Amino acid sequence: MTLFDASLQFPTVIFTIGLLIVLVYWLFVILGALDIDLLGGVDDVSGALKGSGEALGAHPVGGDAITGGTKASAEAATAGDGLWAWLGLTSVPVTVSVSVIMLLGWASSVLLMHYGTGAVGAVLGVVLALAVLLAMLPVAGLVVRPLRPVFEVKVGKRNREYVGHTCTVTTGHVDDGFGQAVLEEGGTVLVIPIRCDRPDVLARGARALIIDFDSHRHAYVVEPVTDMLDPAPAGDVGDAG
Repeated sequence: MTLFDASLQFPTVIFTIGLLIVLVYWLFVILGALDIDLLGGVDDVSGALKGSGEALGAHPVGGDAITGGTKASAEAATAGDGLWAWLGLTSVPVTVSVSVIMLLGWASSVLLMHYGTGAVGAVLGVVLALAVLLAMLPVAGLVVRPLRPVFEVKVGKRNREYVGHTCTVTTGHVDDGFGQAVLEEGGTVLVIPIRCDRPDVLARGARALIIDFDSHRHAYVVEPVTDMLDPAPAGDVGDAG
């Protein structure tokens, strides 16, 4: 029996159809027509169902009945989310997890039908397909876990989160319409635009303190570090002597 014939044998054909759908989906992802996280995550589904329940609950006619059904669906989705996370399948987008499950299910079904049961009836075939699917869920979780770092989203800091940091001026002068500096953040050197409302107080190599971010000028407002330090009172110096 060829691989093509085995792929069309029941119940393997169920996974074959699913695998073909997955292949078409990834083809569209490669072409840029679809996003890799098209289905999002289980959190999005349960969140949407809960939001629908709260919105429909305010409906004056039949709101309780509608909300009850929607909340039940949301609770089921949340339970499914917990199982999905326990299996490790939330480490990557849902589309990746489903793709791995389909591939493992198809391969396992082909091997099972070839070396095991052979041709089976419709009822037994459905039972075998479900058994293979359930058996492959934890295996798929183990397969996708190493891929988690690939899909982690790293969110950068907002502009105003740099207020209070110091930077080094790299331009010859800084005024209210011109200036640039470098800012070291966690081993990364950032080149940022800076502005100072007092001209001729900052030059190349000077240290400046970021005090604000001006969204209109799209630049950081800075002041010389020395000017921001409180000088010691003259009396304190005399007392120290």
